[in-house]
Amino acid sequence: MEATRGDLDTVAELVKRALVPYNRKPDDIDIEVLVERLLDFGILLLTEVVDLDGAAAPLADWHALTSAGSGDGPLARWNYARGLARTIHRMLGLLPAAVQ
Repeated sequence: MEATRGDLDTVAELVKRALVPYNRKPDDIDIEVLVERLLDFGILLLTEVVDLDGAAAPLADWHALTSAGSGDGPLARWNYARGLARTIHRMLGLLPAAVQ
């Protein structure tokens, strides 16, 4: 499945929501929803960027993040969401029609 312009806009908005300052951290339920949506859109973007120049580093980061999971601790899921968002942001930057 190919990402649509709407998908790119949605994932760009999710990235923005995850990369806010720590004092604007969402509640735990919103973080769970954010993580799930980032994972879903990240999988969609993988197929878009896998063969592009410059994709090796974000793909390696994606694999490391998704293989390890979020870990434990009071900020683990929040930091995990932020790591996913940074990696997705780098994937978006590889796409010619990316939303920056």
